[in-house]
Amino acid sequence: MSDISFEYNVPVFAGAPDEGNEPVHRDTPAYESLDWETTLEGVRRAEELGFDAAWAPDHLMLGRDNAEYECWTLLSALAGETDDIDVGSLVLCNDYRNPALVAKMAATLDVVSNGRLQLGLGAGWHEPEYDAYGWEYRDGFERLMRLDESIRLMKRMWDTDPGEGADFDGDHYQIEDAHCEPGPVQDPHPPILVGGQGEEVTLKLVAKHADVWNTDVFNGDVPTLEHKISVIEDHCETVGRDPADIEYSWDGHVICTRDEAKFDRLLDLMTPIQFEEEYQDQAPIETEEDAREYFVMGTPEECADAIEDRVDAGVTKFQCWFVDYPDFEGMELFADEVMPEFA
Repeated sequence: MSDISFEYNVPVFAGAPDEGNEPVHRDTPAYESLDWETTLEGVRRAEELGFDAAWAPDHLMLGRDNAEYECWTLLSALAGETDDIDVGSLVLCNDYRNPALVAKMAATLDVVSNGRLQLGLGAGWHEPEYDAYGWEYRDGFERLMRLDESIRLMKRMWDTDPGEGADFDGDHYQIEDAHCEPGPVQDPHPPILVGGQGEEVTLKLVAKHADVWNTDVFNGDVPTLEHKISVIEDHCETVGRDPADIEYSWDGHVICTRDEAKFDRLLDLMTPIQFEEEYQDQAPIETEEDAREYFVMGTPEECADAIEDRVDAGVTKFQCWFVDYPDFEGMELFADEVMPEFA
C-alpha cells in the first residue's frame, strides 16, 4: 500500500454566489443549494474511486442561507452508507461538546463503522457560531488549554480496562468514574488529528498528542509546510517524542481539468480568495500565480507535480476540496490520472 493517502472533503454547505459574482464561501463556490442526495453521491463516488477517507468540517452556519449539516450526525450517517472509506472530522470544535461525551461518541462510531473513524480536533475559532449558539468564546490560549485537557481526558477514558471508570481532575474538565464501554475498535484509539498553526502552543500540542497534523487552506504552500513541520519536529524533541510518529496532512482546494475554459471559470470564482477575520494578515491570493502556491490545480500532470512538491516537504495525507463540485468530473479525473502516480 502506498504511504500517500488521498481523501475527500465533504461539502456540507453551498457556497455559490447568491447574487453578483462573489461566492458565499470559497470551499464550494460552484455549489448552489445544499442537497442530501448530492452529498451522499459524492461520498459514494469517492469510495468507489479509491479515496481513503471522507472528512466533514464542524461548523453550524456557513454557506448560503447558513444551511449546513452537523458534523457528528453526518459522519454517523455516512458510516452507515459506506463500507470501506474512513470518516473523520476536519476538525471538531472542542468547545461545542463535552469531551467526555465526545470520547463516548467516538468510541461508538468507531465500533459501528468497524474501526473507520479518524478524530480531528481543534480549539475552535468561529466566534459568530459561539455567539449564536450561546457558548462562551474564551481567549485563544484558554481555548488551547481546554483542547489539551480534552485530549488527555479522552485518552484516559479510552485507556480504562473493561468494567472500570475513568477519573480526570483538570482545570477545565472533571470526570469521576466515567465509563466508555464498548471502547474503540482501533488500538489504542482512533487516530487523533489536530488542526492549527500557532507555533508556540498549538504545534506543541500536536507534538504531545496528535497522530496527524492538519494544515489549512491558507497554509498549504510548500515553504510554510516545510517550516511548520520543522517546528513540530523541534517540539517533538522537547517533549521526548519520535517525530516519525506524526503524519502531516494538506487540506486544500483542487482544480483538476484539461478544459481550459472550465479552469478559467473556476479560477475566476475562487480568486481573489475570501479571508476570515483571523486571516487578515495572510498574503493575498489574487492571481493564478498566487493560487498555484496554495492550490493543487491545472491538468492532471500539473496537479501531480504540485502534490509531489508537498510529498517532498513531508506531507502524506491530501484532503481535497474539489472546486467544481457538484460536478464530479474533477474528482474522477484526479482519481483516474493523478492518484495512480502515487500508488
